[in-house]
Amino acid sequence: MKTTGAILAGGKSTRMKFHKAFAEIGGKQVIEIIIDKFTRRFEETIIISNEPYLFHRFGLPIYQDIFPYLGPVAGIHAALERALFDPVFVLGCDMPFINMKMVDHMIGLIGDYDSVVTRMNSTLQPTAAVYSKKCLPIFQNYLEDKRLKLTRIVEEDLNSMIIDEQELRLFGPLHEQLFNVNDPQALEHARSMAGRLL
Repeated sequence: MKTTGAILAGGKSTRMKFHKAFAEIGGKQVIEIIIDKFTRRFEETIIISNEPYLFHRFGLPIYQDIFPYLGPVAGIHAALERALFDPVFVLGCDMPFINMKMVDHMIGLIGDYDSVVTRMNSTLQPTAAVYSKKCLPIFQNYLEDKRLKLTRIVEEDLNSMIIDEQELRLFGPLHEQLFNVNDPQALEHARSMAGRLL
């Protein structure tokens, strides 16, 4: 199934003091690790950012939010609008340890669903998920109404397949795969895990 991989590179990264996408782990920036994984698997890899000049050097298509600065709902909407292929796997730019075999598994489950989303510790993880372009009108409506809670869209308005972490245990601990490198302490922890997970 031809799929677009979309890297959500928004956010202010205020806790990191620099853009978290450029945090270094094992000699590579987090976004470089994700790009390497995505370009090996997806027919198209795109970056969603309202600061495109930061990412030109990677040579990938970069798209800005159509509804600027409205968070991940706007980022996923832009990804769905701009992607060449359907479905679209979206991932936050601070998750370097994602297992692409798990991603393949999630993509294979999309079928007639609008989205395939993991749930960890009873919490949905909608910024590491598969979405169909069928979702676009719903995202559009939410953004026009300034309703910006992504988990509500997934739970209430989309026909979502929710996968609990125990169903994905063959691919490794979900808390490691979805680990966010979003502050200095998390970066140090990520560096300690890198030899085992990258």
